[in-house]
Amino acid sequence: MKNNSTKRILFVVNPKSGKGQRKDIDLVLSRFSEEYSFVYKVYRTTGENDQEEISRQLVDFMPETVIAVGGDGTINMVATLLVNSEIKLGIIPAGSANGLAYNLEIPENFEEALKKNLSGHVHTIDVIRMNKKYHCFHLGDIGLNARIVKRFEKEGSKGLLGYAKQLFKELFEGKTYFSFYIEIPEHRRRKMKAEMLVIANAKSFGTGAIINPTGKLNDGKFEIVIIRPYPWWFVLTFLYSAFTGHLHKMKYVKIFSASEALITLPKSQEFQIDGEIIPETKEINVEILHNSLKLTGG
Repeated sequence: MKNNSTKRILFVVNPKSGKGQRKDIDLVLSRFSEEYSFVYKVYRTTGENDQEEISRQLVDFMPETVIAVGGDGTINMVATLLVNSEIKLGIIPAGSANGLAYNLEIPENFEEALKKNLSGHVHTIDVIRMNKKYHCFHLGDIGLNARIVKRFEKEGSKGLLGYAKQLFKELFEGKTYFSFYIEIPEHRRRKMKAEMLVIANAKSFGTGAIINPTGKLNDGKFEIVIIRPYPWWFVLTFLYSAFTGHLHKMKYVKIFSASEALITLPKSQEFQIDGEIIPETKEINVEILHNSLKLTGG
């Protein structure tokens, strides 16, 4: 490594993710550090006290950039520490779900993604904050997809095929809609029913399904996508519309764009944020933190 370099990069690698397990990662980083002239350290997550350890590395190593190597959960953990910071976030997708990386058009190939992160291009994106505690960089939801994510984790499923398997299991169990109240400034408080409620910063899931066709990562808004109770045949048209970008035109879909909102549930429910299940709650207070995260290469 070239110790006279002023560029300092901390790599946070999730070794349990598919590409995080590649044996030559240290060789690749050593080669790139020579070619692109940067000093680096690698922190491998263990699942215990990772945020505290990464915070310590931020203080001790003082990196200009932190590059997360993993899926959406790993990225969320790292990015949460960088909100409203001058430290830039880089992403190398290496998980079962790579939703944010997909929306940022970061290639799945490790070396190509690394090159993009080292390109020098920097921009900012918005961050969604929920209940003053959780940060969402991609999307979060209640209902159908949250239950699928929980199944996915419980059964140890992997990849797109694993997600599809859990999706069909959930669909065959029948519809389970829920009621909620939604409050958005300049709109009246409304009681609604939904099979799924999505709070989205980005446009699409990592699968490529476009759940939020009008969404932008840096427009100072998030979207609330409500999939209302639907007849059985809607599933087929829903899938077609999701992959063609026409979901917002469908009869059983309602989308609100807002910078803040309050969602109240009569009964506590679990929800997921960036692929991680969050404990049950009856209230979700949502707000946007405009241009609060710096990204490199995205």
